[in-house]
Parts: sequence; C-alpha cells; structure tokens
Amino acid sequence: MKKAGAILLAAVMGVTMAATFSACGEENGGDTGTTKTVKVWLHKSQTEDEGKTYKAIEELFNEADYKTKDGKDIVMKIEFKSNSDQLQTAINSEMSMGGGAGLPDVFALDAPYVAYYANSRSSVIVPIDDYITAEEKADYVDSVIEQSTYEGKLYALSGADAPGGLYYNKELLAKVGLTPGTAENPWSWKDLANAVKKLKAAGEPYRVQLSLGFGGNEGLMYLHSPLIYSAGGEFAGADGKVKASLTSDKSLAGLNMLTDFVQQSKSDTDSWIYTGTNENAFPAGEIAFQVFGPWLTRTISKNYKDFEDKYDVMPYPVYEDANGKGTVATPCGSWGFAVTKAARDVDAAAQVVKFLTGAEASELLYDSIGTFPTHKSVLDAAEDFNSGALKSFATLLTDTAKARPKLTNYNKLRDAYAKIIDYINSHAGEAQFDLRSYIEQEANGVD
Repeated sequence: MKKAGAILLAAVMGVTMAATFSACGEENGGDTGTTKTVKVWLHKSQTEDEGKTYKAIEELFNEADYKTKDGKDIVMKIEFKSNSDQLQTAINSEMSMGGGAGLPDVFALDAPYVAYYANSRSSVIVPIDDYITAEEKADYVDSVIEQSTYEGKLYALSGADAPGGLYYNKELLAKVGLTPGTAENPWSWKDLANAVKKLKAAGEPYRVQLSLGFGGNEGLMYLHSPLIYSAGGEFAGADGKVKASLTSDKSLAGLNMLTDFVQQSKSDTDSWIYTGTNENAFPAGEIAFQVFGPWLTRTISKNYKDFEDKYDVMPYPVYEDANGKGTVATPCGSWGFAVTKAARDVDAAAQVVKFLTGAEASELLYDSIGTFPTHKSVLDAAEDFNSGALKSFATLLTDTAKARPKLTNYNKLRDAYAKIIDYINSHAGEAQFDLRSYIEQEANGVD
C-alpha cells in the first residue's frame, strides 16, 4: 500500500502552506464569502502518529474541491484535544454551559457511545443517512454500520477498525497434530484447553496470553465481549436493562467458559495463563497463543521477521456445551466521527465525516498506525490482505465481527464488565466464588 504512504508524505509536507491558509480564515471568523469552515474536534495530539495522519487527511481534503450546496469551498479545520478525556471534558463543558451551541460541526467518538450522544435526552449528534449514498454505505464493512446505527438511524462512520482473534504458533500446533480453528469450524475454550495440555505434555511452549491488562476497562470489553455473544447472550435487553441479561443462562454459560479455563489453569502445577512482563512473548516464542487485536501483526513484521511465516490468527474461542458449539463473534470497533447538532451546514459536515472515514483516509491510517481499513474495496484491492494473518483478520472482520454493546449508560456497563472479567480471573476456583451474585452486585450499578 505504498501509494497511500506517498500521499501521506506529500500531505504532511504541505502543513506549512495549509497553516497559513487556516490562519487567514480565522482572521475572518472561519467562514468567508467563498468558504465554509467545518470544525472538527479530535481526541489526539498533533505530535503523535495518529494525529499527524489526521492532519495529513485534513490537508488532502482542503486541497480537493469539496463544496457546499451553494457553491462555497468547504474547509476542514481540526482542533486537537490531546486525548479522549480532554475531548470528553470539552464536550461536557459545552453541553452544560451553553446547551451545545459551542460544539464543533464534527467530533470524534468511540463506537459504543453513539447511543449516549444520539439518545433523545441529549441529542448531541444528528443522523447522516440522507448524506451518504447506498453505494458509499455499502463499501464500509458491516461492523462500522452496525456500531454507528442507533434506533434505525446512522449517526457516525469510522475509517479504522480493529478485529481481534486468537494468535497461534503454526509450528507448535503441527508438532502435536492439531488443526487450527476457522470461522466454519472454530475452536471452543475446551479446544484451547486441550491444545494447552497437548503442548505442555510434549514439552513445548503452551501458555496463553489473554491480554487482560490491555487497554484498561475498554480493552476488556473490546477483547472479551465474545464470551457473551458466542453463547447467545446479550449485554442488555430491549428495555436497556443489564442485570437480567448478564445473569441469563446463556450469558452465564458464556462467561463460565472463561471460568472453567481459569480453574483448570490454576489447578495445574504451572499456570496456563501467561502473566509475564514481555509484551511480545508470543512472537518471541515464549508462549503458544495470544488473544489480541491486529496491532501485533505490525510488530511482528517490523521486529520478528523470522516469525512471520510461523503464525496465524483464528477466531476468538467460542462457547461449547453438549449440544455443540456457539457462533463466532469477532471483537471489533474503533473511533469514528459524527456530525453535531451545532453544525451550521450538515451537508458540508457530512462530507467531512465521509472524507475522514473514507477509503483513502482508511488506507492512510492503516499505513501509518496499523488500524484496519474499514472499506471492502481497500481490503479487496490491497495485496497485504491476500495471505497470512492479515487475510485471516480481514475475513474475520468482514464475516464475523460483532460490535460492542451500544447503551446510553455504556461507560457503567464497560466498567462493570471489566470487574466481572477480573473477578473470574482472580477468584475462579475459590470456595467463595459466586459469579451470579457478583454479576448481580455489579449490574445494580448499571441499571
């Protein structure tokens, strides 16, 4: 995907010229008789790679010929908020002080917060269905549309995604005669336990990195929401209530897949779950498996070239009972962009959202920071996704991705779920372990 890299370099070199142009616009209040400025708030610093990439995307947009319905040139202007907390603080401040009048035309948001910003009580963001064609919409992977839709309306789009799965060492599996799982015939948690036992008995590396420390509470929801989904459970019912859903037979059965795995790990003389400090233990050959997103593929290609042909990715382990296996549910999701209720020209703002998340921007983000493209056209055309782990991830993303839950109180659910996963990991097998009661206790704070 070198073409995109070349475009990015050219765009970055144009920053000085664009900065002069933007300053001129600011002196005239942003808009002029011939231009319409669309202000964007971003949860990144301009000094980090992702911020630099979005600055380049801004430059590409401003060099192109995007116009309002009345013929004015549309100018994108990104305001960098350094991190997600600063962005949230700025949004909350505008909502509490002025009812949202000071919001930008567009802001970045993580996918599960679409419901929070779109619900009737806040109505911070507005639907964009009327501003995206059926053809444009169809090129996005299904997970982007799913995670951005609330009550039947599309509120956001994303140019990046992050499918997750189970990394495995192909050579180790071959040594003990195991066939990796596929979307059609996935491994369950029981299959993973069997593989660990076989590898250990053969004297080979066998441990599993569950990445329980990755990304804080959000990371636990992102990587391990399939425990619920694969068993047919849900995080909330149609009424938005969480406790009844998380304590349903299906949800409990799904969570108990991890419970059983942790119990077996603890009962063995050596733990199956890797708790070391080497974040690259998998490509270093210290362990056999790792649950993680696509970022590790880039680390391997850069720093572990000898390992590139020795690994692949299979689906996140599924639920299994006496009746068979559950469905594959691939972790996914990322940040995107939405048009706010303060937008002075929704059509112009929607054009900016589409460019920020379009095929070209999606390719640039992949090239610069390793997030996954969200456009079927890019995944189909790029050679990177024709083989190996990247092809496996692409297939999982397009065929089996399942978005994180969308609730107006998502942040409370996320934190409660993280505590539930931690409770299983820390206390499974203990005499006082009572998962249902613990879930009820944590879910009370969500409902």
